[in-house]
Amino acid sequence: MRIKEIIFLSFLWTALFSCTIVKNDTGQKGEEGNAYAFSIGTIDPKQYANDIWESMVIPRIESMAVDFGALAAGLASDEAGTSGEAGYRLSERNNYNFAVKGTVKLLSIDTGSASGSAALDFYPFDGKEDCRLRTGPVLQGYALRDIQSGISPNSFVNQVDWARLATELNNKVKETVLANVDFSGMAGKEAELLGVFTYEGSGAGITITPVRLVFQD
Repeated sequence: MRIKEIIFLSFLWTALFSCTIVKNDTGQKGEEGNAYAFSIGTIDPKQYANDIWESMVIPRIESMAVDFGALAAGLASDEAGTSGEAGYRLSERNNYNFAVKGTVKLLSIDTGSASGSAALDFYPFDGKEDCRLRTGPVLQGYALRDIQSGISPNSFVNQVDWARLATELNNKVKETVLANVDFSGMAGKEAELLGVFTYEGSGAGITITPVRLVFQD
């Protein structure tokens, strides 16, 4: 075999095994009914998070947001029905995600770890903890990503980018919501909250990631 042919075949072999699978509506059907085709390329999760934050992420949460107290009551009395009506999940294998809003009072602040949180009492206040609020500086969770109906794992050529998108959306919260808040002195303060959480069942606690947190004077 001539040297040029060897070089060409080596390049072709490398290109084929550098491909990853991406959804393509015009291609053949995969095992779960999705269409796939070979494609090469990735996206920048940080840039993508910036691009969709105001145009997709916030409007989606605003449109889905319900009163926390009403949602909690609904989940307690009819978990399946309330989840289907007010929540969103990527598939039947995933947990539901919810968007909530309301007036909250911060009861106590935990700043002892990087994944800080605050105990929240939703209006009407009774002095008891209803749920927790992520305060950072490390923000965990996938609710911001997984509540979006316009994107899914199949939207991404590189599944590492899909995983990183959740981190970059959480970073947007740190930049736009939490950057200038000193929670160490906020116990007893009231605020208007818009946020999201992943519901893991009646026995699990709820921790909200805020996308809007406006403290009252």
